[in-house]
Amino acid sequence: MKILRKSVVLKLWLFMVALVLIIIYFTGVLQTAKLRQLYYNQQLELLTSEAKHISTIKDINEQSMNANLLSTLAEAFKGNIMIIDRQGYIIHCIGMGMSMKNVADEKISVVGHHDLPWKQSDLQSIMQGKTISYQGAYHFLNSDVLTVAVPLNNEGQVTGSVMLSSPLAPIEERIGALQRITIYAGMIGIALATVLSLLLSRTISRPLLKMHRAARSMARGDYSRRVEVKSQDEIGLLANSLNILATELQEKITTLERLDRTRREFVANVSHELRTPLSIIQGYTEALMDGLAESEAERQKYLEDIHEEILRLRRLVAEILDLRKIEAGQIEMKMQEISLAYLAGQVFEQFQTLAEDKQITASLDIAPGSYTLKADPDRIKQVLINLIDNALRVTPPGGQIKVTLTELKDAVQVSVADTGPGILPEEQPLIWERFYKVDKSRARTGGGTGLGLAIAKNIIETHGGTVDVSSKPGQGSTFYFIIPK
Repeated sequence: MKILRKSVVLKLWLFMVALVLIIIYFTGVLQTAKLRQLYYNQQLELLTSEAKHISTIKDINEQSMNANLLSTLAEAFKGNIMIIDRQGYIIHCIGMGMSMKNVADEKISVVGHHDLPWKQSDLQSIMQGKTISYQGAYHFLNSDVLTVAVPLNNEGQVTGSVMLSSPLAPIEERIGALQRITIYAGMIGIALATVLSLLLSRTISRPLLKMHRAARSMARGDYSRRVEVKSQDEIGLLANSLNILATELQEKITTLERLDRTRREFVANVSHELRTPLSIIQGYTEALMDGLAESEAERQKYLEDIHEEILRLRRLVAEILDLRKIEAGQIEMKMQEISLAYLAGQVFEQFQTLAEDKQITASLDIAPGSYTLKADPDRIKQVLINLIDNALRVTPPGGQIKVTLTELKDAVQVSVADTGPGILPEEQPLIWERFYKVDKSRARTGGGTGLGLAIAKNIIETHGGTVDVSSKPGQGSTFYFIIPK
């Protein structure tokens, strides 16, 4: 039984063999019964026809009847001919190993003679003009026999009967031959079922085994194995589903690994960003506590540095919380009709004084068009502040920045260009990552947390827009975002 549970090939073979045997068995039984009845009916019709034919022979029931004629007739259909008179006494009985000629004087009754099936009631029915038949064992001849009795008519009167008996052995031989053919057909069917089951089972089991190996590989963490799909049936669909599962699992595992790596990097970056200002605050505080500040001006300088680092910490924490909430979809955008041109003008004015202090030329260029769209004004303002602030940080004195608004077909584009050092091509995809800073040397002096661009990217994408950068080293950078109207 264990092998049955483990082998699809054996199960399929047993099923097909059982199916062939059941079909052949019931077909053989039905065919045998039908053909046996057909043969019996044909033989009965033949005997009845022969008996009626013999009954028409003139003086057939006379004792002087030539027995040679009856012998010839009996030999013709290999049976027995019995002529009886009106009282049921045998006149002639010839054929099937019996030869009783002209025995009417002996008064031998057909009823009970040598286990013949005839009864007195049968004789009465025959004398009334009816045809009687029997089928069954004839113990005297040790054989199954089919017997027919027809009345003898003479000038409208029934004067006796002609009884014909024929052995059923030839019919049974035909039935036996048919049964042997059925058995041979069953053996051939089993052979064909074996071949077909082997071919079919190999067709089924091969892809199943491949799917098994692919599943085992996935269990071991290898999602690269694929099952070749050659059919569109249920097995082909299963193989295709397994391939899709492997692909999706590989993508999800890769995503989880990337998220885990990002999480570790995030924790490490946050720890680094927090450690530095805390160390500075600790150092200045200890200096004040130890009385290292020799003058009021020096003490005030220490306090200003501490305050600056505290503000940096607050800004860092606020940006981290903002980024996490935006990414988790926990911040609800307060969408409303706004004028992007008006909003950009407001933010630009806030930075004009800072630009003048840094000796940077700042300009705002708004092309003719409609800049009304649905957006969260506070979040869009946050993006503009971040981009303009970054441009001012990287632009040296004597440089310039330019804010440009352009109306597109179904969207609005805002770009902030600077004349700073530019960004290397290999670094451009990385600037949108958390805590990434192009200029590592300005990590402390610039005041940036490395989260501004990541937040800006998430805000613009939440609005259904896109954000990107165009830059060449030594030729400045242009940050731009596009928001659909």
